[in-house]
Amino acid sequence: MSYITTVSGIHFYPLDPNPDDIDINDIAHALSLICRANGHFRHFYSVAQHCIACAEEAIERGYSPEVILGCLLHDASEAYLCDVTRPVKKHIPQYLRAEEKLQDVIWERFIGRKLTDAEQQQIFEIDDHILSQEFHLLMPENLNEDYRKLKSACACDYQDPQVVKARFIQMATLDITVERLLEDDYWIIDILPSQIPVGKQAEYRALTDEYFESGKVAELHRRYADILTMINGRFKTAMLCMPEDEWTISPCDIAVKDAVIHHTERGCVDLLLPEEETLISLQSEDLYITVYHPTEEILSLLRQAVSESGFYIWQTPQIERIKKYESYMDEATLLIRTDRNSDRLNYLISELEAYYESVKWRKDFESDEAGLLPKNLKRGVLSEDGINDLLDEYKEVSE
Repeated sequence: MSYITTVSGIHFYPLDPNPDDIDINDIAHALSLICRANGHFRHFYSVAQHCIACAEEAIERGYSPEVILGCLLHDASEAYLCDVTRPVKKHIPQYLRAEEKLQDVIWERFIGRKLTDAEQQQIFEIDDHILSQEFHLLMPENLNEDYRKLKSACACDYQDPQVVKARFIQMATLDITVERLLEDDYWIIDILPSQIPVGKQAEYRALTDEYFESGKVAELHRRYADILTMINGRFKTAMLCMPEDEWTISPCDIAVKDAVIHHTERGCVDLLLPEEETLISLQSEDLYITVYHPTEEILSLLRQAVSESGFYIWQTPQIERIKKYESYMDEATLLIRTDRNSDRLNYLISELEAYYESVKWRKDFESDEAGLLPKNLKRGVLSEDGINDLLDEYKEVSE
């Protein structure tokens, strides 16, 4: 027999994998029941727990959604091939070829492409650092001290396999979808008709303070709750109320309304439409709703609801975004020479660095390369050399 039967009943051919037969539920189930270290840890600690820990570390390091998902799935081939310890694996070339082939199919199935060498290197590094932590906590000896480089809290505690399986599926289907959508362009539902102009942030902060101090924000959130409830009633959704970290699948309208009215007092409410790949987010400290990657149908519904409610809906313009970060770069360049230790400079550099590493910067750069931006637009922030030189100069004066 050249196939295995998965828990869902699929006949899967490990040496000739069909992408359509790869199921995230099968992967999560199998990995949650396979113990790391060939069973030699102090207690049961599954491959799925290891993969989740790697993905959480990638999130803490600010890596791309592709790398986060790559971390979660980097051992997914073991769901179909089982694991072989490192000292043995390197002496089984046929296994290595089968593993590489299957892993590439898994990348294609869930990420849409093979990972680049740079992305794989980021995953391998995290994999090794988490392994170091596992040895530190679960073995009678330390492997090395790479665990000290971790940014996340990897406790390596025992967890019920069913809980781990559910968490693995949640990360693959919901959490990482959100991470990806947060890098996309977005729309704003607001009490104001357009983006706050550069230099006018103080006036907006004063307006925000007025809303919160007078209690008007409660009425605003009640009206926003009606909009989210309308969307919830028309689409399949999942809701996450921070600071909790557990999704509610297909929440009822009352739950959505209650979350927006009450939960935003101390966190945020995210309403995800997985099939449409749209995210609607309301943060406790904001007077607006952010809508990431809306479809035309969703936009049409929101425009109607916003019009009836007396709000505004507008898209963050690409030109305004470039102008904003261009002004940040000009201000940072000046502060490096005049006030290099200021908190404002640290903030500007962190904003520029995040923009430079984001999908938005790549989109803006590609628009510039394609000649789609106005010729008289100042665009030094879209020059790789320009922003790299600024970051290098900042690092030099900070040392």
